[in-house]
Amino acid sequence: MTRRHLTLLAALAALTLPSLALANARLISVVPTDGGCVSGPTGPAVQFWDVQPGKTYELTISNVSECANGGTDPTLNVRVNSSNSGNTDIVATLVVPGTYKFTYTLPPNAMCTFPIFYCTTPGQNNTGIVVHRNDGGTFQAHLRASTFGPGCTNPQPILGGTCAIVPTRPSTWGRVKSFYR
Repeated sequence: MTRRHLTLLAALAALTLPSLALANARLISVVPTDGGCVSGPTGPAVQFWDVQPGKTYELTISNVSECANGGTDPTLNVRVNSSNSGNTDIVATLVVPGTYKFTYTLPPNAMCTFPIFYCTTPGQNNTGIVVHRNDGGTFQAHLRASTFGPGCTNPQPILGGTCAIVPTRPSTWGRVKSFYR
């Protein structure tokens, strides 16, 4: 490639990458719609919202600006991922510019955590941007399947042998490789 082509490529990257670098949608609310329990958010890195399997919740994400016409379109594609229950594509609806709501029913056999993505393409599990903590931190926000005590107290995560490990701290490629030596 010539110097001119590299300069053009760098300019194009500079124009497209800032929108990805500013990905900042936040999970700001998880509300049960059918009597389920909810607790959270908690966690110093990945932020967890404990929820009950088999129950339906209304989720609200804010600060959407990377897609859906800058967060002004009437709908937004989202996906709730689960390594155990399968991924679920959902259409969220606009509340105010940049803020969308959608409902999600945790599967009755749910376990582990459920990361949430926005700006997704339905049916394509490798698309979208991860939803972050409600406080704007750079870590993800997840729903977490949990059991609760009386009065929706004492949430206990439901873990299984197939729960995927979620990284909680950024790492260099060299450090990741050291785990697999």
